[in-house]
Amino acid sequence: MKTKLSLSLILCATLLGACIKPYQPDVQQGNIINNSDLREIRYGMTKQEILFILGTPMVIDPFNEQRWDYFYSNRDQRKRQTDQRLITAIFDGDKLAKLQGDVDLSNVQSLEPSTEDKQHGGTVITEPTQREKGLLNRLGIIKSK
Repeated sequence: MKTKLSLSLILCATLLGACIKPYQPDVQQGNIINNSDLREIRYGMTKQEILFILGTPMVIDPFNEQRWDYFYSNRDQRKRQTDQRLITAIFDGDKLAKLQGDVDLSNVQSLEPSTEDKQHGGTVITEPTQREKGLLNRLGIIKSK
């Protein structure tokens, strides 16, 4: 009798444990590329000025030091969606000659603010996604502060 009870408890615990989904944080990688930073870039800027605006590039090709690649990836675990941006700066000597990738430098002035532009100090204020606890609270019988 006790073995049946303990086996049923183990089975119930295993089934309930399979229902719990662990928290998975969003994953950001690379250089955050803001539209406001891209608006400041002009052809003919030096490498130092580009470093100041965009930061250290993700990849500097050892065989072609005139090409800098900036890559940004943000994986939203809830939506199972990945946003990516790739910007390639090509220099002629020490001056910026070409900007390729996900942005056209001729249209950079008309870019809308990106989500990274709207973040202040790295903090994003969002609405709570967790439901209110307790059946009586959700039905409005008991109000919690």
